[in-house]
Amino acid sequence: MDYSTAIQTKGLKSRVHHDAERIDETFRVGVEIEGCLLDKDGIPVNAELLIKEHQGTSHLLDYEYGICQFEYKTSPVAMTDLEHLNDIFEEFIEHLDKSIKKVYQNKEVIPVFLGGNPSPEIIKGDSLITNKPRYNKLSEWQKKMPDVEIEGQKFKAMHVAAAIQGFHFHLQGKNPHYTAMMFNHILNIIPSAIVLGANSRLFAGRVYSLHEPRIYLYDQSEGQNSGFPAISRYLSSVEDYIDYINSREPNVAKDYFGLEKERHDDARIRLNSDYYRVETRVVSVQPTVKELMAMIEFFIGYLNRAIYEERQLRPLSSLREERLAAVRSGYNAKTHFNIIETIKGQLDFARKGLSDLGMSIEFLNILDRRLENKSTPGDCVAKLWDKKSNDSISQTIFEVICDVWQKTKNNQPIMQ
Repeated sequence: MDYSTAIQTKGLKSRVHHDAERIDETFRVGVEIEGCLLDKDGIPVNAELLIKEHQGTSHLLDYEYGICQFEYKTSPVAMTDLEHLNDIFEEFIEHLDKSIKKVYQNKEVIPVFLGGNPSPEIIKGDSLITNKPRYNKLSEWQKKMPDVEIEGQKFKAMHVAAAIQGFHFHLQGKNPHYTAMMFNHILNIIPSAIVLGANSRLFAGRVYSLHEPRIYLYDQSEGQNSGFPAISRYLSSVEDYIDYINSREPNVAKDYFGLEKERHDDARIRLNSDYYRVETRVVSVQPTVKELMAMIEFFIGYLNRAIYEERQLRPLSSLREERLAAVRSGYNAKTHFNIIETIKGQLDFARKGLSDLGMSIEFLNILDRRLENKSTPGDCVAKLWDKKSNDSISQTIFEVICDVWQKTKNNQPIMQ
């Protein structure tokens, strides 16, 4: 640890001690969703014009690692106002539709909210990386990584992040101790979230048999230096997490906050604001707003009940094993735990937690249906691909993403 990082660390730990008795509002949530742009030939479209079009609006977009990717972030809202968050997202999708038609007048462009980019072109050239200093540094680092292999197909590590889309949300804790507890209990539902939220079986022009290729690909592209946090025991405090971050070798980071940001773990604690937040990163972007909201309800409800009841935490080694099985096999995962019964129990726990918060349950039944049918958006898209598949991959891609985009615009869950 260099001197400047050591000074930052000392200051952060002092802040944690100072805020021990702090009480903030429970469960404010800010959300980030990633999408990408393809044209009618299944070719990636530069998102720069779209991002610039949204400048100065209430629906700001940001650049992402891939040149065809964009990211939309919300300001934090109280968890008791989830319906408002749903409205914000619906307005964004409507605004996005109009903006794309305005900016790309001479071509048909479709925004895609799938965990994996369906275009085979996304892995064919280094020019598909956004030309920004941070992304340039990351791509230089990833050039040194070995190729990623999945079911007989090889990809350059640096192409993977440019071809996958995530759904991240930040949960604000009451104080440092509560935040550490949120982090611990989030780890206990990561396998279930992977099973329920999988949305990336269609990737780079073909359908893969893995339940959630996005996570498998990303873990490999970072040399297994991401994924389930590499902690040896559960956190007893946020200070433990600070020590964990400082124990990791930097990729391109120059200080603590850089180290914090480049920990591409399933969950991470963010200390780069006045609040204490846990960011979840494990879930693929969902095809529709209601499906995004269903995942948020699941996490919020479960955490509220689990922390209140001091629910027993499962062994970290078992969770790591279960996570790997969930990525590969989904509902058919074979581990120490019955994955179906585990998810049933956690959904029930989430329902109780939402009730404890005085919240009406608006979206969680979407996940109930996924569990009942043992299916996911990724499975539905794979079936759609098989149904529409013909001699032209580009035409098949276009028909599939048009169908999904129509459901996105109508906020009609992909699985009814």
